[in-house]
Amino acid sequence: MARSKVKLAYITNDSSRRVTYKKRKRGLMKKINELSTLCGVDACAIVYNSREDSHPLDEPEVWPSREGVEKVVEKFRKMSTVDQSKKRMDHVDYLNLRISKEEERLKKKRNENCEKEFILRMNDYMQTKQLPENLTMLDLNNMAYYTDMKLREVELRMQILLDKENKEKEREKEKMKMMDIASSSMGPAPPLESPEEASRRMMMNPFSFFDEGNYSSDGLEVIIANAMRLNTNK
Repeated sequence: MARSKVKLAYITNDSSRRVTYKKRKRGLMKKINELSTLCGVDACAIVYNSREDSHPLDEPEVWPSREGVEKVVEKFRKMSTVDQSKKRMDHVDYLNLRISKEEERLKKKRNENCEKEFILRMNDYMQTKQLPENLTMLDLNNMAYYTDMKLREVELRMQILLDKENKEKEREKEKMKMMDIASSSMGPAPPLESPEEASRRMMMNPFSFFDEGNYSSDGLEVIIANAMRLNTNK
């Protein structure tokens, strides 16, 4: 079963807030340990409960140890000011980043809505041949923009199909050209033999039919007829 989405807001109930604090703190320490072990990086954590419900003698909880925290902090302090602030992010920076992302998402959704509205209006216009009377100059400009954009898409698609067709034609021409070259390299085909020439050749050599590799019954009949004709002439 999927976990329900947690609302990121201050927990007003004291007992629930204490339980959540302990659970999240334990999870934070575990994640830092995994990050340091798996990636081999220097990391530390300092968690200090400064609220009124904390004990006055409570000390900040650290990971991995006080000496480990001092080592990481000292290494950070030795860095230049530019390197220190390169990836630093406070609450203001985080909120500004979230605001910019949400503004970008809002702009994208507005563009999608404008395009869908244009499609609906164009469908209505194709059916009624009339535009709505309450259109403003901005609406007309948007319709003109999306119309030009759709026309460019159609032209681009047509050009792609035309290029594909031309490539196929060129491929067929190359194929026919190769076939012509192959046929011309084999030389001209021998002329067809007339029936008289074939009969004369068979009279000279009755068994030439076998030399040509023909062994059909019609060929045997021709051989027998030629043999009988030779005997009659003798």
